[in-house]
Amino acid sequence: RIKSRRKAHEDGAWVREAAQAYARKKNLSREKAS
Repeated sequence: RIKSRRKAHEDGAWVREAAQAYARKKNLSREKAS
């Protein structure tokens, strides 16, 4: 049970990092466009 819970936590961290990177890219492209 703990093993699967740790895997879910790692997956969640990966999703958060991906979302942050995506938002950062979005902000950069928006600044470039304006």
